[in-house]
Amino acid sequence: MKNTNTKATMPTQKKQKFIGYKELVDPETGETYPMQVNVVEDRDFNFHKIWFQHFVNGVDGIANQKLRLAFWIIDNLNYENQLVMTQRSISDNSGISYQTVNRTMKTLCKKDKKSGTAFLQKMHGGAYRVNPEVIFKGSYSNRMGICYQYRKTDLDNKKDEKDGENNKWASDTENAPSPEEFDA
Repeated sequence: MKNTNTKATMPTQKKQKFIGYKELVDPETGETYPMQVNVVEDRDFNFHKIWFQHFVNGVDGIANQKLRLAFWIIDNLNYENQLVMTQRSISDNSGISYQTVNRTMKTLCKKDKKSGTAFLQKMHGGAYRVNPEVIFKGSYSNRMGICYQYRKTDLDNKKDEKDGENNKWASDTENAPSPEEFDA
């Protein structure tokens, strides 16, 4: 039976990059040898390069408001893959109704059952981060840093959800009558 709970990851490949030449000095004999210096790096592959603004303009005629909002979010990300705005501000700036923004943001924050990832992550009130495994603008090393931050925020959110459930139970029991009050 095929396991459908595996998380989809984007593979990388190793690539050798030529840096230059250096002289290697033999410490025993003092002789020098010319050496070629190479570095092995991880590289992303298996992706499509899209000129985003042209793509958005091309699909604008067939896109609904939710898709337009997703494109608007991508177009307004900061250098850390974040959109730092409240839903009301997103609505005002994008020209899309607050109700559509609210429903779309909830949908984009839900994890896909197949991949186990979400397109968008709520960081705190008024801030969201687009999953860098889906879309990222910048270098490989910057993407890796944002991936780490994304995963850390995901773990923190899970911990907060769990603590919230425990605190809800605790607050319910704090208001409950004491055993002495039951006997009275």
